Amino acid sequence: MYFGSMGTNEIVVVLRREIEGGMLAPGAVLKQELLAERFGVSRQPVRHALDRLLASGLLDRRPDRSLAVAGLSEEQARELAQIRASLERTALRASLPALTDSDLRKARRLNEDLVEEEDPRTLEELDIEFHCTLYKRCGNARLLAMIDNLRRESRRAYARQPKGSDERFILHAEHRAIVDACERRDISAALTELSHHLQLTTARLTRQDVNRGE
Repeated sequence: MYFGSMGTNEIVVVLRREIEGGMLAPGAVLKQELLAERFGVSRQPVRHALDRLLASGLLDRRPDRSLAVAGLSEEQARELAQIRASLERTALRASLPALTDSDLRKARRLNEDLVEEEDPRTLEELDIEFHCTLYKRCGNARLLAMIDNLRRESRRAYARQPKGSDERFILHAEHRAIVDACERRDISAALTELSHHLQLTTARLTRQDVNRGE
């Protein structure tokens, strides 16, 4: 693909999209000379773009000084799961009493759409909207923004849950269990199902990163 004359910002956008979309797998080495040739630019904007991706945590510097796509370590995955569980449980606990029947119907529709979606980026947006629908009545905009940022750290998982896969059906079943508990207005069960969902989601992401990085 010909990209024409690109600056650092444009290169960052393309590479970030490919990393987060799973097209560049954890462990893939990014070489300045090959990227410069690909984008039709000198090495300088490529070097600056890679520095920014390194600073954002999407790349790791290896012992030989090369840069590779970062994956989640088991420790990082546990930390992410703990933080997300705490924030999302807080949001759901505050939101659930105010959820309307219309909110819950919307969540179910989103979950059904999620099963059939083929595009990873659209799948991501459906998943985010599903959770946002359940959390939106918590009355805390800052909390919702924090949750959104953390959820997007796990976005690479979406490219590894193709339509018809076991992972996609498991995701759908976990979502359905959360909505079922919300419809019963069973806060304890809803929080338990949400915690279970987040733990398994993070475990799947970690396992995939390790396997793809080998």
